[in-house]
Amino acid sequence: VIAVMHPSFLLLAALLGVASPTFVQDCGSTAEVEEVRITDCDIPPCILERGKDIIVDIDFINAKASTTLTTKVFGTISGVDIPWTGVVPDACTTLVAGDCPLEVDENVSYSAVAPVLNNYPTVSVIVRWELEDDDGETTVCFMVPAQLV
Repeated sequence: VIAVMHPSFLLLAALLGVASPTFVQDCGSTAEVEEVRITDCDIPPCILERGKDIIVDIDFINAKASTTLTTKVFGTISGVDIPWTGVVPDACTTLVAGDCPLEVDENVSYSAVAPVLNNYPTVSVIVRWELEDDDGETTVCFMVPAQLV
């Protein structure tokens, strides 16, 4: 059986802003990361406009039971990790599918808002996004080059 999408469905999907996956580099995820989507960024470098928010969505299959899930985000500039402020650290509160405590093989969808503050410099940066379990071990980690404008 071959599924064929009707052209009007594709138009509807485009109008609703269905996000395409973003190409990112995994940096040690223990979970099976199925897809990462970053606002208006399919192919890096992501253009991040100061004064606006981006949304980061991550779909993954969890590998280890954990009662908590903590978000840590960094911008790396010239080899120096700078914490990205304004992202909710308790990832359990931003899950749209799955819930804490996380179970092994649970399908999880995470969605978070990341403000791109006006006081950030206009610079190239490597964004590193991590979700850590209650032992401080990496559940999800990805890196993506970006340009702050």
